[in-house]
Amino acid sequence: MHKLFSLLLTSTFLFLFAPPLLADKFHGELCWQVFSSKQENLWRYRFGVYEKEGGHFVLLGSIDYGPNGPSASHGNAIVIGNSIKMTIVSTDYEDGNQVWSETVAVKLDSATLNGTWNALSLESDDGKTEVLGFRSRGTINLVTC
Repeated sequence: MHKLFSLLLTSTFLFLFAPPLLADKFHGELCWQVFSSKQENLWRYRFGVYEKEGGHFVLLGSIDYGPNGPSASHGNAIVIGNSIKMTIVSTDYEDGNQVWSETVAVKLDSATLNGTWNALSLESDDGKTEVLGFRSRGTINLVTC
């Protein structure tokens, strides 16, 4: 009987108190347009932004380069003073063409959500074993989704 009561009490506590503690705060969907260092349009991010405990943010969404449509993308962000630092990871396999992966480091102004980025990218064409690496940078601006 004691075990049953303990189980019932624990279950009730978890049912009533755990979901709010584990819940994320959804801040909405945000989009950024990414530009090269020469101000050429490169790609667009579209993320659902979720706040976790401790001031950590999770970014879940997509990257869209245009002709091949969107690819999955995700990342995280932290607020440091008047800046927001984000790390974004994207990858895709374009049928009959290539596989690519990139990691982008972003630093945004917390007032405007605009900033700069630096990326490391890897690409490999189908049928080849060679992997090419690239480094690029530019600006990133918050835009309407």
